Parts: sequence; C-alpha cells; structure tokens
Amino acid sequence: MYNLEDLGWNEHFQSEYEKYKAENIYPARVSNESKNRFRVITEKGDFDALLGDLLYKSFKYRKEFPATGDWVLVEKRANSDCLHIVKVLSRQSCFCRKLKDTFGRNFQKNGSSDQQVISANINTVFLIVSLVYDFNLRTIERYQILIRESGARGVILLNKADICNNPYYKEEQVKQIAGDLPVFLISAKTGFGLDQISCYLQKGETIALIGSSGTGKSTLLNQLYGETKMEVNEVRTADNRGKHTTTHRELSILPGGFILIDNPGLRDIKVTGSQENLDEIFNDIVKLESQCRFSDCRHDTEPDCAVKEAIEKGILDEERLESYQKLKSELITLQKRASDRVHKEDQKNRKQRLASVKSMTYYD
Repeated sequence: MYNLEDLGWNEHFQSEYEKYKAENIYPARVSNESKNRFRVITEKGDFDALLGDLLYKSFKYRKEFPATGDWVLVEKRANSDCLHIVKVLSRQSCFCRKLKDTFGRNFQKNGSSDQQVISANINTVFLIVSLVYDFNLRTIERYQILIRESGARGVILLNKADICNNPYYKEEQVKQIAGDLPVFLISAKTGFGLDQISCYLQKGETIALIGSSGTGKSTLLNQLYGETKMEVNEVRTADNRGKHTTTHRELSILPGGFILIDNPGLRDIKVTGSQENLDEIFNDIVKLESQCRFSDCRHDTEPDCAVKEAIEKGILDEERLESYQKLKSELITLQKRASDRVHKEDQKNRKQRLASVKSMTYYD
C-alpha cells in the first residue's frame, strides 16, 4: 500500500481535489492505459478503471484523455467491478508528440494538430541515446524540442559507453547541441556512470524514460530495480535497428521510492512546440542570423550572410542549419493547422447559434 505522497501527490493536486471533493470520490494515479481502459493506483491498491460517460463526452481532443502519469478522480459505482474516472486533474508537466498523420510528413495537405500524451506529471525526462546504434544528432535535436515543451527537466544519457570505440568524442558532439541539458556517459549494462543520476532519483519524484528502440531503456530499468524487471531484446544485426521490448507505457514505483514511467521506443518523432523553445535549442544559429545583412535572410544566395560564412569557416555544421530550417517549417505548419482548426470550430459554433435563434418562436 502507498500513501498519496509516495505516488507523487503534492499541493497543486490537493488544491484541485478540494474543489471537487465529494463523497465516494477520491484521487488515483494512472499507471497504465490501453485504449479507453486504464489501470490506476490508489491508497487502497491497484484497480481497473473506465472513463465516466460524462467525462468521455466532454473531450474534444486526444490530448485531453487520461494518460500514464495523470492524476484523476475516481468513484466506485454500484454493480461495477471497475472504478470510474470522473475528472482529470490539470497537469504540471506533459511530454507529448504530434499525432501521426495518415499521409506521413506531407505538410502541404491538411492534417491534425492534435497531440498524443506520452507521459504526464513528470519531474525529469531521461532521454536515452545509444552511442553505438542509431546515434544521430538530428534525432536528439527533435527530442529536445519535446522535452523543453513538456515543462519537465531534461537529462541526456549516452548509453552503451562500454562498447563504444569513441564515447568521449560523441559526448562532446552532443554537449555542443544540448544547450543547458546535462549530458552523461553511462552503461546501463555494467552500471558505469549511473552514480551521476542519483540526484534525480528521489522519493516521490517521477522519471520518464524516452528514446528510440534498442537504446537500452529496459536494461536501465532493470539496473535501477536491481533485478530483471523487463525482458531485454537484442538489436537486429541486419540494420542495427532496435526491437520493441516495452510495448506499452507503465508507471512503476522503484525500491528507492522514486517513480519511473517506461515508454515504448519512438521511431518517428513528430515535433510539437513553440518557436521560443526552438530558438533556445538553436541559439547559435539565432545569434548568427541577427548578424546577417537582411532580417529575412534565407542563408542561400544573399550577400553578407553570417550563417553561410560560419558554415564556410567550419564554425557551423550545415546539417544543423538544415535541421533548424526543417523543424521551423514543421512548427509553423502545425501552428497554422491549430489556428485553422480553431477558426473552423468558431464558424461551426456560430452556425449552430444562428440556427438556434432562427428556430425560436417569439410571443408578444
């Protein structure tokens, strides 16, 4: 049995709970989700839970549904084996990505700007990066946007240092693009470097493990547990791609008292976020852009372009510039989609109001 503080409860959630406090309604934390069925942890134990009908009908977007890590209010109803979720408390942090489009990344077509919540109410995100398989600086940049947008602390863990030929060189590469995010070399298999992250593993703190398949998230989870909690899959030899060991998101309380959310590997990292967070990640390029002759310089054929000059001198990697421009374009498109969706909803609501007025009969 756990008390609420063991599960990450704090004054923020308590103040919200007071507003809805009622007989037979009490707090629970979502530990697992599968479509519209959930597993929740309460002070009384673990239970299955369903969405209450009124709550389900009130949701407009996927992001509003309960996710692993969310605090919810539940009630026990007569003649039901499950608890019923009647309220999702507001999140203190939220690690999200854009929902997948059926047409991939063709941003010329209309598409959704809705988001998928991966983990909620987390204190720290551990981004696990393999130094051996799928080591890609551009992928790390994409993850950085999601981490900064989440509202949680971010830490980059460069795993498999024990089998990498040049770990310190790659560490330096990552530090150059990591900004203020801490970067640590580790080996989840041998335990090397894990003492560096002990300050984040405090009782009641929630950690989310994020990364591509095959980076060693499950191995790290086992190391932190001190026993084999998760099955570990080998990386495919044909293409060095990782296999999915974790197939669903799950919240667990580890022996040290901290809370850990393990997530399936993300292959296609669709970003969502603000221009401000993007500029923080690419602060080096933003500073160079301010030195260009033209404020709308595209860094192509324009004269006196400080960005092009930095590339020619080897100060700036051209691939990093391409990554920045691509991410900027994606975020602008997403913002337009969101704006268009709001506009369409306003038009729909306006038509409904007009239809309602026309249907009314007035009497003297």
